[in-house]
Amino acid sequence: MTAKSTKAAYTRPEVPSEPENELASVIASTRELVLWEKSLGAQGFPGSDPIVTQPGSASDPGTSDADQDCWARLQVLAEEAAACERCELSKGRTKSVFARGTQDTDLVFVGEGPGYHEDQEGLPFVGRAGQLLDRMITAMGYPRDGVYICNVVKCRPPENRTPLPSEAAACAHFLVPQLELVQPKVIVALGRCAAENLQCVPPAGPWRGVWGEWRGVPVMPTYHPAFLLRSPQFKKPVWEDLQAVLGVLNREVPKRAR
Repeated sequence: MTAKSTKAAYTRPEVPSEPENELASVIASTRELVLWEKSLGAQGFPGSDPIVTQPGSASDPGTSDADQDCWARLQVLAEEAAACERCELSKGRTKSVFARGTQDTDLVFVGEGPGYHEDQEGLPFVGRAGQLLDRMITAMGYPRDGVYICNVVKCRPPENRTPLPSEAAACAHFLVPQLELVQPKVIVALGRCAAENLQCVPPAGPWRGVWGEWRGVPVMPTYHPAFLLRSPQFKKPVWEDLQAVLGVLNREVPKRAR
């Protein structure tokens, strides 16, 4: 596992919650994506196919004993989440939505909760917002499956509403060990709900782009991709937030995305 970042490039410290509007899933996202590309100049976020991978397999060649143990523990948590009845959200789920990507990474994205498509497929961020998130990730210079992505809650809230505090507290049983096992150097909180449940933003006032911490790990709170699809004018500030994340990770901004 990689060590947590100690670089002092961040300081600790209203917009409405940003649940994805599933009715908008029938509307093409091309225009919003092109606008963001233009705001970045040149190519912007490269195109990508949807990710359908689960966290990295312990059977992969060259996987260390520590990675195999981490993967196995995450699998146990995922199986427990699939059978969980800790809160009322379990009654309406089609599938629990645990994570996607790889646990062998320095960067984790935490969202709010599954939407319709995620509930159907059992993977986070596979709808229009997920496609936009994929482009954000590749623009940062990571492989599309080179980060770890999860949500505050593992079951879809009715009508995609914001998770209740009691629901988020019940799912902390999964989120906390997830983050402890992956041991990222930086966490990106997608939306205020995620940031609040990581306890890294104040109860009121500015929050987006303001560094916080979760158990010593730097957290960058930024807008949720679903919100950006509705309000593309905020994509440039989000890209600035992601560049700040790359700075803390000592990674250069890819030339194609500058």
